[in-house]
Amino acid sequence: MNRLKKHDTLILTLATLGAAALFIFLYWRSLIPIEAAEPQPSNALEDWDVSQSNMNGAPFQEDKGIYTQDAGIYDVYISVFPTKDKDGNMLDFSCFDLHTARDHSYNPILNCNIQILPEGEKPDPLLDLDNKNATIRVRGNSSRGVSYKSYKVKLDQEAGDFFGQTNLNINKHAGDVSKISTKLQTDLLARVDHIGSYRTYFMRLWIRDASLPEDEQEFEYYGLYTETEQPNKTYLEARSLSSNAVMYKAQDFSFALNDALRNVDDPLYSEEEFEGVLSIREGNSHEKLLAMLTAVNDPTANFEEVFHTYFDEENYLTWLSFNLLMGNEDIINHNFILYSPENSVTWYFIPWDFDGALRFGEYRSTFSQPDSLRGIQTLNSGILHRRYFRLDGSLDKLERKMRELLSESITRELTESLIRSYKPVLEKTMALQPDIELLDMPPNELIPYVDGLYDGILSNYEAVFSAAKYPAPMFVAQPERYPDGSVRLAWEPSYSYQQRPVTYTVRVYGDYQMQNLLYEQSGISQTECFLEELGNGTYYLLVTATDSMGNEQLSMEHYESDGVYVFGLLEFTLK
Repeated sequence: MNRLKKHDTLILTLATLGAAALFIFLYWRSLIPIEAAEPQPSNALEDWDVSQSNMNGAPFQEDKGIYTQDAGIYDVYISVFPTKDKDGNMLDFSCFDLHTARDHSYNPILNCNIQILPEGEKPDPLLDLDNKNATIRVRGNSSRGVSYKSYKVKLDQEAGDFFGQTNLNINKHAGDVSKISTKLQTDLLARVDHIGSYRTYFMRLWIRDASLPEDEQEFEYYGLYTETEQPNKTYLEARSLSSNAVMYKAQDFSFALNDALRNVDDPLYSEEEFEGVLSIREGNSHEKLLAMLTAVNDPTANFEEVFHTYFDEENYLTWLSFNLLMGNEDIINHNFILYSPENSVTWYFIPWDFDGALRFGEYRSTFSQPDSLRGIQTLNSGILHRRYFRLDGSLDKLERKMRELLSESITRELTESLIRSYKPVLEKTMALQPDIELLDMPPNELIPYVDGLYDGILSNYEAVFSAAKYPAPMFVAQPERYPDGSVRLAWEPSYSYQQRPVTYTVRVYGDYQMQNLLYEQSGISQTECFLEELGNGTYYLLVTATDSMGNEQLSMEHYESDGVYVFGLLEFTLK
């Protein structure tokens, strides 16, 4: 009997222990997992260096939740007041007419009153419209010289904000054939991962010149504009991106080393000269930028390691693929933002300036490249792009990314849905002055043109890979006369993306029309040749690269004079 009791007690004890163990196991499994912190030595912060940061190489992730689809119109009324400049001179609205294209040295700022209203509303007559609540200046680059300017308006505190913005970029889209290019591209980018977009809004603009006699003052209609968010600290914060960062807007920057690009502690540093290359948006040190540029331009460094140290490949390929699909090939030295968070060495691309894209058929730029120079071929003039696309597999990665965007983000269904939402805006504005006189086409052709934009995007995809069958274009050096009288012609090596052998042909002409051929040699395997007899004078040099399949490529040079533009031709003078 006692033996049975002991046996029962043992069974009960084991069962209790088993149940407890099972409870502990199930409880442990039910807990929310918590990532373990990696143990660090006690002096880790003292020895920490940015090269060790776990932010390096992190993907670009903006909060896409800030974007809402808004294809409505905002009616904007701006009263521009006479304003004294820093020298005490009184300026008025007419001073904006003195702007010329690409000249940023002249940039007066005037006081103004701005009212942003829902479509169809007019300013309340009880409001004091002569009360300053903002400043206004002309913005843009080549568009500074056109009749209808684009404006930057900075809101005072009393004016509040416009969807969180206090710096408004109100753009007349002078180079935009469709007049919806910026809106369509930013709305598409709002749905694309690994890259940033902008909140954009259609605006109809009225301006009153308050310097005129009171009985002549009226709000004059300036037509349709597109307001685009300003890339600055507020922009970063709105997207849950690191606002402690350095950020630049490319002005004339192709990732080459440049004497103007110095750190702020350099005795030869000039902010004005620096900003001629890169406009400083955020940050007060250029040390990270210079470290990246030094590495990118080091021919002895392993470029694949350099690229993955300083850039996020998904962001780079997304930025590049989007621009190429939109036909925005003018991204070599401007039209983009470079951003790098503090405590990271990684740089990210953010698009900027969308007006020159989505131009198809007869509306492509007057200086549009021949087919062999489109797509990535154009990018060869930029050091970063040229070196990246010489890495094995880079072209395949680009093609996969472009296909991914077309199948997931830039679909026909979404693109055409967005275009349909913009059509009422075009119909309300484009048949009226001044927009009707600014159109590149008759008004009745505009809607069919925008209806065909998606087919144009697909044609851009085809053009990129059609151009890639040609060898890469190369730079040609200025010819040099040697003491013995001979002339050396030299050029950089070309490159075949299909790994085909490449040879060169040299032609020298006496005229830019290339009618008077003076010298020709083909099948050259080196990257130089010598002319024994060539007298003093002005000549025109054409160097082409041809692969083993007969695909012939022009060089990166061009001749331009009085509206004449010839790709691949270098003018030179011998004395």
